[in-house]
Amino acid sequence: MNNHILLVIFTCTSVAWCSSGDRSEFYRTCVAKCYKEKCRAQQGDGFIWKCPDECKYDCMWNTVDEFVKNGRTTPQFHGKWPFVCWLGMQEPASAIFSLMNLMCHVVMLRHFRTLVPQHAPLYWLWITYALVCMNGWFWSFVFHTKDTDSTEKLDYFSAFSMVLFSFYSACIRLLGSQMSLPSIAVSLLCMGFLIYHLSYLSLVRFDYGYNMKANIFVGALNVITWLVWCGLKRRTLPYVWKCALTVTLVSVSILLETADFPPIAWTLDAHALWHLSTSPLPLLWYSFLIDDCRHQLGVKKLEKSV
Repeated sequence: MNNHILLVIFTCTSVAWCSSGDRSEFYRTCVAKCYKEKCRAQQGDGFIWKCPDECKYDCMWNTVDEFVKNGRTTPQFHGKWPFVCWLGMQEPASAIFSLMNLMCHVVMLRHFRTLVPQHAPLYWLWITYALVCMNGWFWSFVFHTKDTDSTEKLDYFSAFSMVLFSFYSACIRLLGSQMSLPSIAVSLLCMGFLIYHLSYLSLVRFDYGYNMKANIFVGALNVITWLVWCGLKRRTLPYVWKCALTVTLVSVSILLETADFPPIAWTLDAHALWHLSTSPLPLLWYSFLIDDCRHQLGVKKLEKSV
């Protein structure tokens, strides 16, 4: 299958989600003509990438050429910049960097399991954390490879689960135990909010604005909680700088999302750079988790021997 057919751009469902490229008469005429001439006889053609996708992709580039020829700025299509496809990936840089994040979690989880015994305090909390993050980055890779309604929702839901679980983990570490009454209350609250959030977006309406606000709110609580814990432990735990630095770098890296420019070489945009900037951070984060679990294990052994 030719790589040039591998970009899907959805038809606008409302004016709010349209962009100058797909609103243009040139693009709409091009797509309508392509559908009529090429797709009527190929309704069952293709497995994932079908004739309408090829029409939208080809017409997108024809429209970009038309805009540039007339001295206009590079247009967006359905809220996205135009990207050249590689190996079936709709947004190749973001997909590859998502895969890099996933692999870093896989490698560091193996390293964690090698150095931390299963009976260490919070061992299973961090195993679950790793699995949640791996799931999130997997769906990020899938979404940036193939943008559909289903993959978009799975990416958004999984991303929120990462943010919420990180906040939950920060609360548990701050409280010091998963079995205390406050920890159980936090667990129930986080689970309830996750169920509400996913149910609202799935069953009521998929509200992009609400989803963004929820992520920002929980993300801010996550950063504050971890930094408070680091502040409280900075004199007794010499390795907490790893936690504080990771949290700070994650916060700073999000600033890349505020940038908005046409992709470099039609491949590398601000969102992709954000994914690239986060890919090495699991190395530092899991180093912190290993130090922290081994420290807690040592304290536990010391308490038993007293």
